[in-house]
Amino acid sequence: MPQTISEFGIIKKASDYDLPDDTFSEIFVSDKTFLSLKSLAFSGANDLIFSYLTQKGKEQIRVKNYVGLIQTSNGKQIEILPKSTANSPKEARKILLKMLRVLPNSPYQSLSNTFLEVCHLPLFEIFVNVFLQELEKLLSQGLGRNFEQQELDEVFVKGKILIAENIRRNVINKERFYIAYDEFKADIPANRILKYCLQILYSQYFNSKTQQRISKNMSVFEEVSLPTNIDQDLKQSMLKNPLFVRYEKLLNWANVFIKGHSFLPFAGNNLQLGLLFPMEILFENYVGKLFKKNFADSFQITLQDKAKYLIDSHLEKPKFRLIPDIVLQNDKQTFVFDTKWKLINATKPKQNYGIEQSDLYQIYAYGKKYKAKQLFLIYPANENFKTPLQVFDYEADMSLQILPFDLSGEVKIEIEKIKQIFKAS
Repeated sequence: MPQTISEFGIIKKASDYDLPDDTFSEIFVSDKTFLSLKSLAFSGANDLIFSYLTQKGKEQIRVKNYVGLIQTSNGKQIEILPKSTANSPKEARKILLKMLRVLPNSPYQSLSNTFLEVCHLPLFEIFVNVFLQELEKLLSQGLGRNFEQQELDEVFVKGKILIAENIRRNVINKERFYIAYDEFKADIPANRILKYCLQILYSQYFNSKTQQRISKNMSVFEEVSLPTNIDQDLKQSMLKNPLFVRYEKLLNWANVFIKGHSFLPFAGNNLQLGLLFPMEILFENYVGKLFKKNFADSFQITLQDKAKYLIDSHLEKPKFRLIPDIVLQNDKQTFVFDTKWKLINATKPKQNYGIEQSDLYQIYAYGKKYKAKQLFLIYPANENFKTPLQVFDYEADMSLQILPFDLSGEVKIEIEKIKQIFKAS
């Protein structure tokens, strides 16, 4: 079973402590697993995920703000889940799944509300069940088949005779024919990929129900061979054709399981699987999509707008492009929003609530360039930040509001809170 930890949590060696107990913010792993994670932490491409430190002579690894799933070379799976307002792994897992399913151009869009209700399952097993559901939809319509060219040495003639090959071979055997013909068969690249994917999943540990589903679906692929060149079959499977339309979602999932597709290029040989995502990208994408859905009737909405530059001209060219997360515009006014995946603390005004000064400079520049009188920074709600902070006045005609967004709450309620702020302004 995987171990679960929140982002910014600490991973320790179990051998350094007497009878240690895992919590959501701290887990204890074997020496072998810790060594694999330590090697990852010291690999250049992976220092965004982990940091290594010692405390009182004992080694520790701190998780940063990437979430998802990793599996080390010794087969140990570790789930990393969002922190925010989540009080349990189940709640945090649900938050992550909600954000993943609006991720553009990803297989996670297959995550339905049904899967949000089974968040007691490990993250990887949820992904596998989504894949199996899509596979069973495909199989209910029949396994895809296609004409594949066969080249064989036979005693009979079928299809076309390969003259050059026969001339060469008849020197040895004049009673056989080398022929080529098309056969309508299920042993095609897409099916080979799916069979290979099922074989990978079958070797993993899941609960009995999931394991039985995998086994049952494997039996359908008896006439399909395993890939001899996995990269070539993946490439051929992704060619746009009528068959690809039926297989697209499944092939995207297969890429996840076979290649361990992630936002991060891992380095080193200590990882078997890495499905990790930067929380700041998930958060900004999730909030942006909600704005698109809920404010389109009143505003023109632009996500990741690239129309403005900080410097209008230098050597006759604009410099330093500005990219606010959300811009809302109508005939009367412009609102600029930026999202920040950071935990701020409303109880500590003397420490500026934990807000970074650079974030305030950044959105001030947005306000100036977009001529927006009202600016908004959206942070994830947490136990120390549940209501908006008092308004920050940059100037007489430009103000900033800092808002919490409760990812564990009802989306309609969170959107309504923002709409009420508009009405009051």
